[in-house]
Amino acid sequence: MSGEGPAFARPFLWRAGLLLLGRELGPELLDALEEAAEAVAAFAREVDEADEPVSWQLDLYFREPVEVARIRDLLAAAGADGRLSGEIAVTEVPPEDWVKAASAQRGPLRIGRFFVHAASERHRVPADAVAIELEAGLAFGSGEHASTRGCLLALDWLARRRRPRTVLDLGTGSGILAIAAAGLWPCRVVAVDNDPVAVSVARENLRKNGVERRVAVHPAEGCRGVLVGRRAPFDLILANILADPLVAMARDLRDRLAPGGLAVLSGLLDRQADRVERAYTLLGLRPVRRIRLDRWTTLLLRKPRGGRGSVLRRR
Repeated sequence: MSGEGPAFARPFLWRAGLLLLGRELGPELLDALEEAAEAVAAFAREVDEADEPVSWQLDLYFREPVEVARIRDLLAAAGADGRLSGEIAVTEVPPEDWVKAASAQRGPLRIGRFFVHAASERHRVPADAVAIELEAGLAFGSGEHASTRGCLLALDWLARRRRPRTVLDLGTGSGILAIAAAGLWPCRVVAVDNDPVAVSVARENLRKNGVERRVAVHPAEGCRGVLVGRRAPFDLILANILADPLVAMARDLRDRLAPGGLAVLSGLLDRQADRVERAYTLLGLRPVRRIRLDRWTTLLLRKPRGGRGSVLRRR
């Protein structure tokens, strides 16, 4: 990312580091932290003789300065305040340090036919891979998270079966899924996000991957953007967001999906998948596939054909 221009100015981040005792972090705690913070990094700090965790290092990243009291309130609300060991340290993280550190931790990722890499790793792209060049940044979607990997694996599976001509990427973040779709098919993609920083990040990433002419990125809330309505219906809709917004937008998403079209829904904890799937099956969509990674689920659903039939073409 070049970071040039006022629309793409990167603010500092603030990191809250803490140590929690216990074998598990628990989904309630992680849900609360992931909702409050820009990003959450967790790893086992100590393990016992059976290689089971006994303490966890947590690093929470925020876009705005954060008070220690707020972190303590989050822990208390999730019933984890008694597990805190030592003090909570809040420090500023310069944007350059954040990018370098995140890139160094990640390294290139091979996910199905996709190869997600930094600019410095172009020479490592396999000949048979669909390359996606991304630097770590402020927008969600660099391939590490199980929800993003689930979406990429869903696209990998679909690539052997379908050829969509129009794609909608809801909550595009870094633009990784829009780039992946444009790399797989000669399709037109509309990508939207309600975060202006993400829109700037996505546009820069599209340019770096050479697909900016086939992907239109705009700020919008969900399915109700002007461009979304103008380009609908879509052969394929990608939505890697959260369970509650997916349930709330179920009818709008269904209405913007072409007959025979497919929806890839992600950002769901395993325990949330049934509720989200039910919201869509009650509106007539049919389950096609589930992909489970770690504790996250990605759903594939199809809208039945009707009228003139599907605009999706089988290979």
